[in-house]
Amino acid sequence: MSIRQRNAQAYRPRAGELVLDRRTGRTGIYMDTIGGECYLRPEGGGREWTAEPNHVSPVPGPRDPAE
Repeated sequence: MSIRQRNAQAYRPRAGELVLDRRTGRTGIYMDTIGGECYLRPEGGGREWTAEPNHVSPVPGPRDPAE
């Protein structure tokens, strides 16, 4: 069990940033937050999907640009 700090700010990605949707395990480009939902688009293009802000986090670890 973890204890969350009360003063810790929620992660807020920038438009165009690669993020992880922890609910689905998918990575995507953060587009915007509208109506309390984050809109993400697949890296190679395609249909956007929505994620709850508390499920969106930075992509962990280094990534190979050739991917």
